Amino acid sequence: MFWSKDYIVERLSEIPRTLEDISIEVFEGVPPTNDFLQKAGFSSENCTDVSCVCRDSNTNVSIEQVSIEKELMYPYVDDSVSNEFAVQSTQYQFMVPYKILDNNIRKEYRIFQPEELKAEFPVAYKQLLEIKQQSETEEDEFVSADYRFENESFLSYINTPKIIITSNSRLQASYDPTGKHVFANGVGIVLGDPTLYLYVTAVLNSSIARAFPEVWSRKGVQSRSKINSQMLKRFPIAFPKKDGIENIISTISRYLIYLNRQKQMAKAYAIPGYQELIDFYKRISDLLIVDTYITNDLDPKLLDVLAENITVSDGGFEYSDDINLLIGLQEIKKNILSAPDFGKCRFSNEFTNILATLKNNAVW
Repeated sequence: MFWSKDYIVERLSEIPRTLEDISIEVFEGVPPTNDFLQKAGFSSENCTDVSCVCRDSNTNVSIEQVSIEKELMYPYVDDSVSNEFAVQSTQYQFMVPYKILDNNIRKEYRIFQPEELKAEFPVAYKQLLEIKQQSETEEDEFVSADYRFENESFLSYINTPKIIITSNSRLQASYDPTGKHVFANGVGIVLGDPTLYLYVTAVLNSSIARAFPEVWSRKGVQSRSKINSQMLKRFPIAFPKKDGIENIISTISRYLIYLNRQKQMAKAYAIPGYQELIDFYKRISDLLIVDTYITNDLDPKLLDVLAENITVSDGGFEYSDDINLLIGLQEIKKNILSAPDFGKCRFSNEFTNILATLKNNAVW
């Protein structure tokens, strides 16, 4: 029997637990109206300080290159590039003229008043004042309302670890362990259990996630519009029933964070087989996630081979810039493929049919 897209969507719709159930908050980023005011691009010349910025060339305001105080600048997530597993470097920074008042998961904050900016951050003050003066407003007084965010809710989770969801042709999830990145066209997720970040990131990037627009549609959520927090809150969440599978998926997620972070460098040095290595680990992760969500019948021999080889030492392996770590990931792939039991593994007809349906009838 060939399982249809409707069958898969029906199975996914029956999963009772959602992303909202395991999250502290699912929220949207910077309101687009603030992109014009606070978004700034790195200068391409004479710029060694990370706070060196110039105005976005797409805007109507032209301001000379300045070096805004780095205390107010945050890295910006651009949804025009792929941010799968790891946030990619971008030419933009984002000015946040607010004081973050504590270090809890949910932050308290307040906006800097103009007189405070002038005293503590004179370059930022001058930048915002010049934008104000070049606008068409008739209001002469410079007040905090001129640069206040239309919706400040995202500030509650500045510097809080989170998953950032963007839509670049399809759903993409990146894990931001420091929580410093600011994003506009996307959704942030702060989980209640921090040990789940890597697993949930893998699920959101999996092939099975391509079916979720249909799931949302059946639940009355308009999935064709720009991605928003209400959509993501309905995302069904399932966990493996077999011991050790969640850990394997989370470990592969760490591999993929590392590999995606190094993508540009690998391209620059023309490292052979780099994308194939990413694809290999992505396929293994997809197999385990499809089994978790729908089939629950993977060959035990495959699970044994993966459990024996998919390991990693403690520490920040995935955030290292050491390209030599690539050798270890290539060796793990080689060991999996050469394991005697790996070639003996068999997949059920249901499992292979579901994979084919997801591939051929993706609705994302």
